[in-house]
Amino acid sequence: MSTREVVQAQTSSIKLGVVDSQIASIRTQSEEQTAVRIFERGCVGVASAIGHADLDRLTGAAREALAFEIPYPVAPEADRSLTAAHQGDRHDVASLVSLAEPILERLTEAFPAFVFSHGVEHNRASWSLTSDAGLDLHYQRATTQVVFVVKEKGSGNIIDTFLVAEGLCLEPEAVLATFTEHLNAYGRMLAPRTGRQRVVFAGLQGFSGASLMQLVRSDLLARTYATGASFFDGRVGDGKRYLHRDLHLVEARDPVLHRVCPFDMEGVVRDPLDLDVIRGGRLCALAANKRDALRFDVPPTGTGAGEVGSLPVSAFGRLALRPTADRLADLLDEDGGLLVWFVAGGDTTRAGDMALPAQILIAVDGQGRPVGRVPGGTLRANVYDALGDDFVGATAERVDPFSDEGFLVTHMDL
Repeated sequence: MSTREVVQAQTSSIKLGVVDSQIASIRTQSEEQTAVRIFERGCVGVASAIGHADLDRLTGAAREALAFEIPYPVAPEADRSLTAAHQGDRHDVASLVSLAEPILERLTEAFPAFVFSHGVEHNRASWSLTSDAGLDLHYQRATTQVVFVVKEKGSGNIIDTFLVAEGLCLEPEAVLATFTEHLNAYGRMLAPRTGRQRVVFAGLQGFSGASLMQLVRSDLLARTYATGASFFDGRVGDGKRYLHRDLHLVEARDPVLHRVCPFDMEGVVRDPLDLDVIRGGRLCALAANKRDALRFDVPPTGTGAGEVGSLPVSAFGRLALRPTADRLADLLDEDGGLLVWFVAGGDTTRAGDMALPAQILIAVDGQGRPVGRVPGGTLRANVYDALGDDFVGATAERVDPFSDEGFLVTHMDL
C-alpha cells in the first residue's frame, strides 16, 4: 500500500531598491512550487515542479521514481490537521513606497553625513503538507523589512554600519526612533577597550548571535554525533551539566511565542511544540528527522528541513533562549557592556575556541542604552565558557519593537 504526500509553497515579494538614499527600483516577484512524494514498501519517489503543477502528472512521475529504490523505511505522518499564520500588514507597491519614503527623507535630513542603500521588502509566504493518510498542515506569514546599508560620505569601506527592522507591522516613527538611536551612538567614537568584556548579542539569528551557535547547529546533527565527529560527543542525554545552569535553548516551533511554522518538512508536529536542545545546562537533543533517527539509532526530534522538491534532512530551524531576566538592564552592571552589532565571519576550533571578528561594537550603559561606538576587534572565548560560567542571561525584552528575539549576555575577551 502506498501513501501520497503533496508539499506546496507559494511566495511573493515587493522589493524597493535604494541607491544613494533614494528609491531607485521596484521589483515584484512570485513563485509556486509543488512536490509529490510517494511512499511504498520502505522506499520513496519524489517529483516536483515550479509554477502551476498538474498533480496527476507529478504523481505519475513520483511513482516512476520509486524505481530508484531510495530508502525511506519510516512511516509517513498521518491523521493530523493544523493551521497557523502570522499575518502582518499587507502592502502593495504604493503603500510600501509610502512607508519607505518618509523614513529615507527623515534619515537623510537628520544624518547628512551618511548615504543609505539596499532596500525595503514586503514578503508573503505560505506552505502546506497534505496526504491521503489524513495529513492536513498549513502555514502562512506576511512580513515587512527595512534594511539599509550605511556608508559615511567619503568612506572607502563597502559598509560602515547597517540598519534593520523586520516585523509583521512596521510603524514609521518606531522604525525612525530605532535607527536614530543606533546612528547617534555609531557617530560617537569612544576609547578602545581590551580584555574581558561583558558582551551583548541581539538575538541568535542575525549577524552576531548566529556566530555563537555554530557548533550547536553543526555538531548536534544526528549524523555528526552518531559518527563520533561531534564536539559534544557522548554528552547528549547523559544527565550531566556542561553549560550554565540557567541556559535553556530550544528549537522554537510554538507560533504563539515566535514567528515560526509549527510543523517540519516531514509533517511532524511535536508535543510540546518547542524542543529542549539545552535545558539547565544539560545537552538534551539532537537534530534528527525520522529517517536519520532510525539510521543512527537516536530519538527523532521533528527537525526535518529542506526545499520543497528535496527529501528532508536533519537540521535545527529557529533557535531561541528562554529568558532569565525581564530587561537588558537587569543583566548589566553600572559599567554597561558592548553590544555586538556585526560579526564578519569567525570560526570555532574543534576544541571549542571561538574567534569572532566584531566589526561594529556599540557601548551600552547600565540601562542598556547605546552611548557610543568602540573600535572593532576580535572577540574570543571557549564555547563551554561563553555558554557556561561566563553566561549572564537572556532577556524577555526584545531587541527592538518589531523583533521576537531577546538579548543574550555573556563575557568574552576583546
